[in-house]
Amino acid sequence: MKMSVIIPVWNGEAVLEECLSALLRDFAPNQMQVICVDNASADNSAAVVRMMHPDIQLMSQPVNLGFAGGVNVGAAAALGELIVLLNQDCIVAPGWLDSLATTFAEHPDCGIVGAVIEDAEGAINHAGATITRPLGSAQHLLQVPERDVAADYVTGAIFAVRRSVWERLGGLDEDFYPAYYEESDFCYRARRAGIEIYLSVRTRGRHLFSSRTWQYDPIRHAADQHQSRYRFICKQFSGGELRDFVEAETHAAASEMSFHESVGRVLASSYTLERLHNILRRRTDDGNESLSPAFRRLLSVGFVAIYRSALQRSEMLALPGVAEGLPPPTFEEWQAQLGEAHRQIREIRIAASEQSQTPAADPSLRARLFGFLSGAHGGAKAQHTLMQRLSTCEELLHALDHRMNLIETQLTLQEYRRRLSDILRSYAHR
Repeated sequence: MKMSVIIPVWNGEAVLEECLSALLRDFAPNQMQVICVDNASADNSAAVVRMMHPDIQLMSQPVNLGFAGGVNVGAAAALGELIVLLNQDCIVAPGWLDSLATTFAEHPDCGIVGAVIEDAEGAINHAGATITRPLGSAQHLLQVPERDVAADYVTGAIFAVRRSVWERLGGLDEDFYPAYYEESDFCYRARRAGIEIYLSVRTRGRHLFSSRTWQYDPIRHAADQHQSRYRFICKQFSGGELRDFVEAETHAAASEMSFHESVGRVLASSYTLERLHNILRRRTDDGNESLSPAFRRLLSVGFVAIYRSALQRSEMLALPGVAEGLPPPTFEEWQAQLGEAHRQIREIRIAASEQSQTPAADPSLRARLFGFLSGAHGGAKAQHTLMQRLSTCEELLHALDHRMNLIETQLTLQEYRRRLSDILRSYAHR
């Protein structure tokens, strides 16, 4: 059974060689075709493939088509009976090709097969997965069964599908851009068409999880994940599940503790609202039941509620102390606190300069000094610890500078976040 392995590539220079070396270890020219689709990488990914593996088919794209778009380009050039998706940072284990073929042979009703995935340290990361209700979150199973089993869905890190199934379903939905949930959506579409999904327990891979977009741009990363989750829910959930989702998601947005996740929800809900009509049309095109006008209205109004709830929470989280459960001061109150801190530090510096080796002797000034240094919520224990540590004027002044720098940094961050919230507010739905 010939397989066509498709690897969507994007800035994968650091991991591609290890991925391709493991893949080509089991290479048999009459059994496997390898296609790398480079999504306009900014690094030397394309050169790695071209120079080190000239026999691999390289399809360079002028723009980043996203995971689904890159895969669909590669699938259009695939010749195999099986189309296998492989992440650029996933290292296949020996014998993986034969294991995939065996699972397909043993289960005639099977159209899609996934693998057991380990993380970089060898711990099980995926042994099948499911979409939870009511929030539509992905939950990866960590217990490997004794034999191949049917799965709700399998991860796209290693994802094999019969060509006939691929052509029948029309490939991946490219509007899950740039990534996330596209393989879940494909599996749900397949099952609706009577096609089963299996986990092959003998097929193994090690996923390095090399992507660092969540570090470089955490707000964009969160927005992309929420946006794809919302698309999946609108396409796949039943009417009753959609009602439960709207209620649960609105509550989740109102109680979110991460600023990045909160702003991500704002962006994702706004994006979904703008495209809701097209998403619901794609829902029926892909074989799911059409929603009644009442449920369409529920989703439309529901995403406005999610948007407003997330926007309000983002503004709250932009204020210092909210994430720790403290009452949020206004921006003006925070400025006043900083002004008072400057006044106190001037007094403390004057008093400290009159002491040759010890902090201020005045009891009231001394209490204010250590209260200021340990923070408003440091308590008596924190003050006592500081008093033991700070015995000279030099140490005292260094600590005061550090504390002021911290306050000013918090104020600067708060101001940037407030400006971001102002921008988001200007696009608020009325």
